[in-house]
Amino acid sequence: MPSILVAATALAGLTLFVYFLLTVVGVIANAKGELSKEYSLTKAGAPPPAYVGNIGRNFVNLLELPVLFYALVAFHLASSIAVSPTQLMLAWAFVALRYLHTLVHITANPLGLRFLLHRASAVVLVVMWVNFALGL
Repeated sequence: MPSILVAATALAGLTLFVYFLLTVVGVIANAKGELSKEYSLTKAGAPPPAYVGNIGRNFVNLLELPVLFYALVAFHLASSIAVSPTQLMLAWAFVALRYLHTLVHITANPLGLRFLLHRASAVVLVVMWVNFALGL
C-alpha cells in the first residue's frame, strides 16, 4: 500500500471513530433526557449539550476540508506524479493536525487553539495541492 494511502486510511479511521463516538454519546444523552427527540429528528428545538454538539460539529469538520485531501491522494495514485518525500511528510502533517484538532474540539474546546489547528491543516493542504500542481 503506498504510504500516502496509509495517511488517508489513518484520517478515515479518525472520521469513523468520531462517527461511532457521536453515536454512543448521542444514545447516552438521549437516555439521560439531555437530547430532545425533536432535535434528534429535525435538528430543531433545544440544542444538544455541548459535549454532544462538539462531537457532531467535529464530525462535520472531518467531512469538509479532508475531502480535498482524499481527492489529492486519489489524484496522486491515479497519475504518474510520484509522491515525493516532502509531499508524504505534508500528508502526515495534515493528518496529525486533524487528529489534534479533533482532540481539542471534543475535549476542552478552546476556540483559539482549535482555530489555529484547523487553519494550519488548511495551509498544509494548500501547499500539498500547489506541490501536486507543480509536479513536486
